[in-house]
Amino acid sequence: MKQRLRLALLAYLLLEGYATLAVAGWLGAGPTLLLLLVGAVAGGAVLRTTRFSLLSQLRRGLAGGEPVLPALLGGALRAAAGILLIIPGFISDLVAAGLLIPPLRRRLIRRLSAGSDHGSGPVVIEGDYRRVDDAALPTPRQEPR
Repeated sequence: MKQRLRLALLAYLLLEGYATLAVAGWLGAGPTLLLLLVGAVAGGAVLRTTRFSLLSQLRRGLAGGEPVLPALLGGALRAAAGILLIIPGFISDLVAAGLLIPPLRRRLIRRLSAGSDHGSGPVVIEGDYRRVDDAALPTPRQEPR
């Protein structure tokens, strides 16, 4: 498993490097570096706005009794998009752009949350209780002063 992960990472890095060099060959070094810098700044902005929007969505969901899993997954996907934008490279920027498109993100949220039961609402356990005051039960000891 580790070997496959290493190979996948190596393939990703090679593809990312090739794409960056191809864009640099087409646009030039200066505009390519500027695009990578703009992507990193945009990633920081996405992370900053995601934090505040996630908190407000969670507050609204909890106050209204709505499930919070879709809001959490949406926030996680937007945060992942922000991180991918910060990582230098154009393939990661394309994946991040896909995660920032709301219909694609909603479809991915539905797919990720399909196995969970997030629509049932809060779990309520009903039961009865009765208070037992029994002299046979031990009482807590008082420490002498």
